[in-house]
Amino acid sequence: MRYNLDYRFELAFDHKVRAHHYALKIAPRPTPFYTIEAFQTNANFATTVDGFGNTIYFGNIMESHTHFEFLTQATIRFDRAYFEADAVWDIYRHSSPLTPMSEAFVAWLSVLKSPTQLTPLVEYLKSAIFEGFGYQAGVTSAYCSIDTLLENHQGVCQDFAHLMIAALRYYGIPARYVNGFVTGEGETHAWVEYHDGSVWLGVDPTHDILITHEPYIKLAHGRDALDTSVNKGIFVGNAQQTMHIYAHMERLDEHT
Repeated sequence: MRYNLDYRFELAFDHKVRAHHYALKIAPRPTPFYTIEAFQTNANFATTVDGFGNTIYFGNIMESHTHFEFLTQATIRFDRAYFEADAVWDIYRHSSPLTPMSEAFVAWLSVLKSPTQLTPLVEYLKSAIFEGFGYQAGVTSAYCSIDTLLENHQGVCQDFAHLMIAALRYYGIPARYVNGFVTGEGETHAWVEYHDGSVWLGVDPTHDILITHEPYIKLAHGRDALDTSVNKGIFVGNAQQTMHIYAHMERLDEHT
């Protein structure tokens, strides 16, 4: 299967800013389960790699501006079932800023009848989250921990992924947060990878599926959403910024 990805990222400022230094995650992350056949962007960036192996594109705009935009296009061929073979770090076994094992979390988990075997446990937890919480944008923010989701019983993919990660780690299973793309139009999507003792596998509690051959494109992974943020930066100026992300991923005809 081959897919085309169009990705647009915009920052708009309500007043002029300058000396804008940015670090972006804009390119599909290489994985064993797909091949990046083509990749292009509308600007020449310097690159580095963060502590999680995610590629960072960085640069600066020194002159005054109120708008910043980049465009990315990629062609991806999915070659095999979803898996990652990299090492398990201890940080993926413990709570993180957005996945605390709080009283509210332990209370939620205590009423579940979680299986003891790994695959049934993963299946059960993803379905418990899918069935127990409603999808509603605007209830949580990018910096909310799982406690906000547990209080409101509503959230978005980021929140469901965080809750799944916290639950897996509670049971001693290494788990990490993934930011990337799925088929269709919209923004970035969040899901989870867990380690089965041999490799990392994927699970998406927002869509209630174990990821096998579905077309999921990774941008970055880390402990939680704070490690995979698309944009980080600083600027000089008294301004508020608004971020807009648009992604369109569609399957290509096999003859193209």
